[in-house]
Amino acid sequence: MKELNLAIEMLLIYLQGVWLRRRYIVITAWLVCPIGWILVFNMPPTFEANAKIYVETRSVLDPVLQGLTIRDNPEQEIQLMARTLLSRPNLEKIARATDMDISASDSQSYENLINSLQNSIKLSAAGRENIYVISYANSSPQLAKRLVQETLNIFVESRVGNAVADKRKASEFIDSQITEYETRLAEAETRLSEFKKSQIAMGPMSDQGFYSRIESEKARLEEAQLRQRELEGQLESARRQLQGEASGFSDSTSGANSGFTTQYDERIKTLQTQLDGLLIRYTDVHPDVIEVGRLIESLKKMRAEEISNLEKAIAGAPQSSAGFSQNQVYQELKLNVSRLENEIASVNVRVRNYGQKLEELERQRNIVPDIEAKFAGLNRDYEITKSKYEELLSRREAMDLSSRADESQQDVQFKIIEPPHVPIKPSGPPRLAFYTLVLFGGIAAGVFMAFARSQISPVVTSALQLKTIADFPVFGLVSHTQKDAMLKQNKKHLLYFLILSAMLMLCYCALVANEMVFGLTAKQLLGRLL
Repeated sequence: MKELNLAIEMLLIYLQGVWLRRRYIVITAWLVCPIGWILVFNMPPTFEANAKIYVETRSVLDPVLQGLTIRDNPEQEIQLMARTLLSRPNLEKIARATDMDISASDSQSYENLINSLQNSIKLSAAGRENIYVISYANSSPQLAKRLVQETLNIFVESRVGNAVADKRKASEFIDSQITEYETRLAEAETRLSEFKKSQIAMGPMSDQGFYSRIESEKARLEEAQLRQRELEGQLESARRQLQGEASGFSDSTSGANSGFTTQYDERIKTLQTQLDGLLIRYTDVHPDVIEVGRLIESLKKMRAEEISNLEKAIAGAPQSSAGFSQNQVYQELKLNVSRLENEIASVNVRVRNYGQKLEELERQRNIVPDIEAKFAGLNRDYEITKSKYEELLSRREAMDLSSRADESQQDVQFKIIEPPHVPIKPSGPPRLAFYTLVLFGGIAAGVFMAFARSQISPVVTSALQLKTIADFPVFGLVSHTQKDAMLKQNKKHLLYFLILSAMLMLCYCALVANEMVFGLTAKQLLGRLL
């Protein structure tokens, strides 16, 4: 608590020192404020031109063309355009369009002009999404309005120009890629075709797989071998019957006519049974009945031809005895033996043929995996190239459809809500704020000067102050002997301080009143006075 009281007393001592040097406050304020007010009063007025634009990014065709066309994100493009609007190339275009570059005599002044435009042109969002406000302040209202108009034009034209340029570049790129992939696809098709032609006999691209062909050939060979053994058994049995008939022919003067069996008998019997079943359900003119009957007649003719051929073969052979030629059973057995021998010869040919094919396939077994791997690689390259080619074609069609949709109705539309306009009254500079800042700055500078003066040559007003600046002990206080004269002088100084302060405030109030009521600038005021 004691330290707080001490601090308060020291603060009062400082304030009292400043108050004793108050004439420095008035003198400094009267030096600073008039100069600052004159500078503020002579500041030229600025007129701020504004334009408000709304960017419509939604189109009625978007839900209709969804999934059919390539649609970019217009909102991101607009945001990017807003961020890059004040780039150096655009600022140079604006300077040339408004003839502001004429005033730049050298490169340094031109750089200063570009930097000034970059700092002065404002592009801001106006609350609602995709609503932008372009503003610029200048002493010439016509120049400010023209510059805002040029900025607005660049903002609109950059979107259209960029969209057209991007689509053209994308279209050229896709066309070049389609041409390249078309050439690659033709080369892949040629390689695949040549490979198929050279390896069609053994490769996996034939009607059957290679390994299935081996199994099929094995099955055919086994079937032919089985048939061969069956025929050999039948031939051996037929020969024994023939020998038995020859040995027993002497005990028999006339034998019964045994039935001769051919390879067509069982089929004729089966078809005859099938024909009987069809006649139960259908008439004689039914297509199935007619077809089965035609097959039966054909098989009977083939059976008769086979028997005739065998009889001719037997008739041409030399006979050791005339009795055998008259034995019908012997003749049929001999015909059967001859038929079986012919069939065995035919089956032997098939067995050799199947065996040779199987051996050839077994020799090719080692090279088939290489062929399959090469074919898989060629086919994979062909499929990848084909899929990319078809995808590029679909992309080009989508881009063409997007271009036609953009021609019918643009995906981004610029709607000017407020065209560029300039208010009648200047929008700046804020002289009221500047006048106030100058006033407070002058007073602050005066207080600082008074405080500095009180610290450089302090006036002792209390025992505590004397203790802080001297090492001598203080025994007591003695009042001034001419107290009345000093009080009179202090009142006079206070009166001067109040009068000068009031005059300073009166000047401030006059400037504020002129700004609020008349709004006259220095040039206008001089024009009225003169």
